[in-house]
Amino acid sequence: MTAEKRWGNIVSPDDIVKEYGADSLRLYEMFMGPFDQMIPWDTRNIVGVKRFLERVWKIQSKVVKSIKSVKLQENFKLERLIHKTIKKVTEDIENFHFNTAVSGLMILLNEMEKEPEIFNFQFSIFNKLLSPFAPHIAEELWSDIGGKKSIHLEKWPVFDVSKTAENSFKLVVQIDGKARDFFEVPAGISEDEAKALTLDKRIEKTIYVPNKIISIVTRT
Repeated sequence: MTAEKRWGNIVSPDDIVKEYGADSLRLYEMFMGPFDQMIPWDTRNIVGVKRFLERVWKIQSKVVKSIKSVKLQENFKLERLIHKTIKKVTEDIENFHFNTAVSGLMILLNEMEKEPEIFNFQFSIFNKLLSPFAPHIAEELWSDIGGKKSIHLEKWPVFDVSKTAENSFKLVVQIDGKARDFFEVPAGISEDEAKALTLDKRIEKTIYVPNKIISIVTRT
C-alpha cells in the first residue's frame, strides 16, 4: 500500500521517519482511521502520536517489581481495565480495526498515569499489546524491565473473562409495556431485588431478564 493511497496525498515516509521516528509513523498509520479507507495526512495527528509514545516511555518510571496484596487490591480498577483492553485489542486486531485498538491503548495509558505505582506484570502486558503497533519502543522498554528475549517472541496476553464483565448495568423498568425508568444496579441482581425497586407499584405480573430489564404489569 503506497503512501499516496493510504494518506490521499503525497508524503515521503523517509522524511516522516527522520523527523518523528519509525514507530510514530507506524502507529499513526494504524490510528488515523479505518484501515481500508483513504485518509488525508495531518501532521498535527502524528505529533500527538509521538507524544503518546513519549508518555509510554516516561511511565516506566512508575513500574515496581514487588507486589503487595493491599496495593494490588487498591489497583483492582486498573487491573480490570487491563483485561478489558487485552480483549479489545485482541479482537480489534483480528478484525483489522487497528485504529480502535490504538484508542484502547491510549485509554489504558491515561488510567495508568493516574496510578502512583504500576506493577511490572501490568506494564509488561501493556507493552505486549503495544508491540504490533510500535515494535521498536516496545522492544526497548521490554529489555529495560527485565525481558530476557525479544518481546516479539513472547506469548500474547490472555484476558480473564471474570475481569472484563461490568460491575453494574442500567436496569430498564418497563411498566404496562412502556419504558418508564431505569436504575444503575449491581450486575447479577436477583428478580426479588429488582422488584424491591418498584415497591410503590401495584404489581400483577413481572417479567425479569437478568442484567437487562424488568417488565411490570400493574393492577388496574
